[in-house]
Amino acid sequence: MSLKRAVPPLAVLLALAGHANAQSAPAPKAAAVTAPQVVLGATRITGAAPTIDGKLDDAAWQQAPVATGFVQRAPNAGAPGSAPTEVRVLYGGDAVYVAARMHDRPDSIAAQLSRRDDGSTYSDWMYVMLDSDDGNRSAYVLGVNPREVQQDFIMEEDGTQDATWDAVWQVRTRVDSAGWTAEFRIPLSQLRYDPHHTVWGLNFQRTIARREEDDYWSPIPPDAAGFISRFGQLDGLVGLGSPTRLELNPYATSRVTRAPGTSTDPFYSRNSPSASAGVDMRYGLTPNMTLTATVNPDFGQVEADPSVVNLTAFETSFPEQRPFFVQDARIFQFKLGGSAGQLLYSRRIGAPPRGSVPGDAAFADVPERTTILGAVKLSGKTSNGWRIGVLDALTSQEDARFTTVDGTRGSSPVEPLANFGTVRVMKDLNGGASGLGAIVTTVNRRMQPGLEFLRSSAVAAGMDGRHRFGGGNYEMSGYLVGSNVRGSTEAITRTQRSSAHYFQRPGADYLGVDSTLTSLSGVIGDLELKKIGGGSWTWETGARARSPGLEINDLGFQNQTDRIEEYGGLGYSHYKAGSVFKNWYLHGFQRMQWTFGHERVQTYLNAQGSFQLLNYQGGSALVERYQPAISTSELRGGASLRTPGQTALTLSAFGDRRRKVTWSVLGYGALEDGTGGNALTIAPALELRPSPRMELSLEPTLAWNTVPAQFVDQADDDAGVRHYYFARLAQTTTALTARLSYTFTPRLSLQYYAQPFISAGRYSAAKEVADPAARSFDQRFRPATLSEQPDFNFKAFNSNAVMRWEYRPGSTLFVVWNSALQQTAADGSYDLIRDSSRLFRSDGTNVLLIKLSYWLGL
Repeated sequence: MSLKRAVPPLAVLLALAGHANAQSAPAPKAAAVTAPQVVLGATRITGAAPTIDGKLDDAAWQQAPVATGFVQRAPNAGAPGSAPTEVRVLYGGDAVYVAARMHDRPDSIAAQLSRRDDGSTYSDWMYVMLDSDDGNRSAYVLGVNPREVQQDFIMEEDGTQDATWDAVWQVRTRVDSAGWTAEFRIPLSQLRYDPHHTVWGLNFQRTIARREEDDYWSPIPPDAAGFISRFGQLDGLVGLGSPTRLELNPYATSRVTRAPGTSTDPFYSRNSPSASAGVDMRYGLTPNMTLTATVNPDFGQVEADPSVVNLTAFETSFPEQRPFFVQDARIFQFKLGGSAGQLLYSRRIGAPPRGSVPGDAAFADVPERTTILGAVKLSGKTSNGWRIGVLDALTSQEDARFTTVDGTRGSSPVEPLANFGTVRVMKDLNGGASGLGAIVTTVNRRMQPGLEFLRSSAVAAGMDGRHRFGGGNYEMSGYLVGSNVRGSTEAITRTQRSSAHYFQRPGADYLGVDSTLTSLSGVIGDLELKKIGGGSWTWETGARARSPGLEINDLGFQNQTDRIEEYGGLGYSHYKAGSVFKNWYLHGFQRMQWTFGHERVQTYLNAQGSFQLLNYQGGSALVERYQPAISTSELRGGASLRTPGQTALTLSAFGDRRRKVTWSVLGYGALEDGTGGNALTIAPALELRPSPRMELSLEPTLAWNTVPAQFVDQADDDAGVRHYYFARLAQTTTALTARLSYTFTPRLSLQYYAQPFISAGRYSAAKEVADPAARSFDQRFRPATLSEQPDFNFKAFNSNAVMRWEYRPGSTLFVVWNSALQQTAADGSYDLIRDSSRLFRSDGTNVLLIKLSYWLGL
């Protein structure tokens, strides 16, 4: 019954950018390119290799052909670049060299210092894009700005990016009277390639920030159903070697943790020092296959998750930020689409333990996280074209120490020894126009007494495929996945009764809890047809089904099963500037969902649009409509409850990002039909660049939410009849996300992140469910009295300061300070000044960490 919080879809946010650069997702690639393909000859170095200093005066450069004739993708698609660009390529036995000259007025060049891989930095950029296996599926992208800030990432065929690829390579830049230059040395050891291939896919991109201009050597029109497949060619790569690719990155960490506690707790220490060491390893089994491993990884430098107040029955998903699991994550992607979830949610590995100490424990020392003993990944491409990804991780058994009231000490297992595994394979067919893939994920736990509520094993396996036709402008895709979990009768019964399934729902005759089961199976499938390019019009239509028994939460993520849905959308993009707009975009979408018992749980419609003006400002609008339906989860396992319709509106606007001070604002409002339910969120943002070294962003959020019927509790009366209690909830939430970045040099930087968060909710007008199927809100509920008032006031402040120094290529020193304050109270009143004062006066947990790593390339 709670209001559905909507966020503008990705399509709107992408359209707000007004142009597609190397940091934004391009249109999906086509299978074939009809335009003439540009070719650049690769010249082998016969004498001394160029000195990487940005001067471009080495004799070797005079031997190399020049790539010119760059073409705009934005803002004037198809027009020549507004300023000339010249690029040359050389190669030697162990590296590829690139020299680029970007002609321009020196006083007009945008050059902001920032931390490496900060793709949001406002600056001019030069990118080198290498499809080193010429497979039209992915490309290595290495970029630099005039201040020598480096970017490197892997771009996939559909425009998604793996920004965690951190290669060890060199680049130097210079600004002179003719513009600026960049000189690259890219070691072959950092790339995957077939030494027998003499042709690589190649493209160059130049970004001119003040014009929001993107120029490509091999043109990529904005309506093209292709990106990497439209690359040009780097020809003549004869005699490429197979360099040894062994990289070791040992590291040591030292930390001191200071946390609040009580002196009567025998496990408490005001200051708790600790130290650890580990190692990361990468080994090139072949030029196209890499083995990566980590032993005793430490992720202390990772930014804290944002604070949330979750009043739903479902788990909150957070993005993965740990470097080992983010790197090469694209290889393991198996897109389920929509709200179906994901097969690999790597945050399951090393998650907090789920067991508990005995109920009579007075004090306990429970590990915050499950220890990852080690993990290994194998990724790459075989000689016959199969792309392979293998991930395996081992986590330790965790035990919690405790003492009872009489001082007796003991320990109990809270998480078993577990192994997590994933295998993903893909094969491109028909020159990349078609593809087939498969995936298997497994979890196996060595069960311990007291942990029988956990599933002992889980497996999910499936296949996916796609085929592009009509010149690559149309695509049909689909997948089919099956799951099976095993465990004790307690574990499988808990699974059936969990919020993802609710097999116990009254009235769902096709379901039912079987307490004798020791396994549970299910399937999910999808079929989609869409137009992805070849003009301004695009569309999609598809159907998806999730059976009630589907369970992927051991290594994946899902909130609800038991769904059959159909969906479709139609969009139009206008790329050419007119008398008012630089570009604009419109899209409409609809989706309907039913349970396997033919209950309609959602009818959803939206219409959205975005635009950018000639003055570089713009905005967007999204109108959403949810028709009245039923909810199978609102009663937390009870009967289906009828839900009212809802209309929501999201408006956003943004300023000229070329300015040193820029702004944006987002507003969201929603109204329920006939209940008085409403929501309002205002989220302005301010970005400042007070100097070429400093960036500051402030994003406050203010939200008010009134829910006429928020679930509170359920209880059985003396006769065994279950009652479901609700109340009117008035909730106020404020938050501020602040980020400060100061870059001393391209290799020495300081970042600070802070988020104070306050949310208070007051309940009133208690009620219980009278007739869950009644059409009238007043008939669905009757007045009731709550045994306990569930008002809340939750306050948190998370901050993270990270100094990063890359003291030599690939080797880093981190100095990190983490601070976390948290306070809760059974008080539903909201007072910003009072609550802020109480929050910052509270005791928190502070961690000072130093992490030193040293890269060895052997």
